[in-house]
Amino acid sequence: MEEKKRNSDEVNTIGEIDVAFARLIGPLATMGVLDIFKDDRDEIKNLLDIVVNWSAEFQLKRTLAFISREDLLDVYERIEKIKDKYVYDVSLGDDNELSDDISIWMWEIMLLRKKQIEMESEK
Repeated sequence: MEEKKRNSDEVNTIGEIDVAFARLIGPLATMGVLDIFKDDRDEIKNLLDIVVNWSAEFQLKRTLAFISREDLLDVYERIEKIKDKYVYDVSLGDDNELSDDISIWMWEIMLLRKKQIEMESEK
């Protein structure tokens, strides 16, 4: 019975990771083409490339363990810098929420990586 629950938890986590990548990639891609983010377009496109590559590798490996903690933190800190620049700019309207979204979903990927690694170590 414990094995069945563990397998179910693993499947659920994989699904959560798929959703987190989709919810991160969408806003990053959108930000990359909006003129209001043009000052940071190169950085946003670079982050998008990194995240898309992670997502593709995840599709093959079904684990996030291949991403180093340092790489995750680097990308998260870069996303936070973008968020800090735009999230409080009320002149942007609803578009400023995109920078908040990328921060939230990157954090979720970090948490899911940790959860997945902990589940692997319990085996």
